[in-house]
Amino acid sequence: MFLALGAMVGQAQEDCFLLKGRIFSDDSLTAIPNVNIVSELSRYGTITNQEGWFLIKSKLVDTLWVSCVGFDRQRVPVSEEELFDKELIIKLIRSDIMLDSVEIYPYPLYDDFIRDITKMPSRRLFVPGISKIDDEKQIYKKPIKDPPASIINPVSLIYNRYNKRERFKRKLQRNRRKFNREMERIGADSLMVPE
Repeated sequence: MFLALGAMVGQAQEDCFLLKGRIFSDDSLTAIPNVNIVSELSRYGTITNQEGWFLIKSKLVDTLWVSCVGFDRQRVPVSEEELFDKELIIKLIRSDIMLDSVEIYPYPLYDDFIRDITKMPSRRLFVPGISKIDDEKQIYKKPIKDPPASIINPVSLIYNRYNKRERFKRKLQRNRRKFNREMERIGADSLMVPE
């Protein structure tokens, strides 16, 4: 059974041939990098390099799906002639997106513009269904410092006593006190740092 399966896989791989090609834009004939190419029958896929070159496994008679952002998707039929030629050249057509027209009017006077901008009411963003009534209070609430440890929460007491940040703070305070004592000893009170 395994031999039959191996022979089928080997036969399927023998039917595939390497197809080399290059992709250009239709309007400027510049190479297009990062174009997606997928073989419809062999199910192999690849992308083009920076110079627009690609290499893909293809069947003798196959179809390549070629797509890239900003270009129309194309189906490129592949036959025996393309497989045995030197390279396949594909030209992609840019996709046009029509936008509605926009009218832009100038502001009459710069002073009027500044006045209107500065008097513009500030609106807070409230998203229905997502924002809650209490959200506004929470946004403008002043941040609180780390809550002090209490009898109710002994884990915070232990953590605040022995974590890396708290040990660094204590070391910094000791060094400042030592520095201030030394400055006081030599009479340089102006160089003392606040503790």
